[in-house]
Amino acid sequence: MNILGKNGIGSILKIILQIAFIGGIVILVLLPIVSIVIKKPLGAFVYILYPNGIAMLVIVKQFIGLFDSLKENKPFCDNTVTKLRVAGISSLVISILFIFQTIYEMFLAKAEIVFVLILGFMFILFFGVAIALYILSELFRQATNYKEENDLTI
Repeated sequence: MNILGKNGIGSILKIILQIAFIGGIVILVLLPIVSIVIKKPLGAFVYILYPNGIAMLVIVKQFIGLFDSLKENKPFCDNTVTKLRVAGISSLVISILFIFQTIYEMFLAKAEIVFVLILGFMFILFFGVAIALYILSELFRQATNYKEENDLTI
């Protein structure tokens, strides 16, 4: 199956990400309303949930832009490097927020150990994603520079 171009797998993934982006916005908007309707307050959890949700939406939006560049057959450009860096920074923000939530759940909310372990795993996961996206952005930056140099020599 073709990856680049209009009929590539990138176009299908872009549609899936657009649905996830719209769904994420709807969930962030409706969550307080649903919480009021079912009379179950969100509590302090909302102070971590919303920034995490917004940072995740930023990551999804960046990847939608990445798939646009795949659709246009321009994967090696400065735009790709910028989008990967922004997604990496957002992932780092998410991991930091998971640290705060883990500390809150351990010491203040006295949550069960399984929940705390899941939060710790999420921190490790998003921290790893942040590192991976930073490395990818550097690789794409170097590839873009090599491509520009190669285009100038021809």
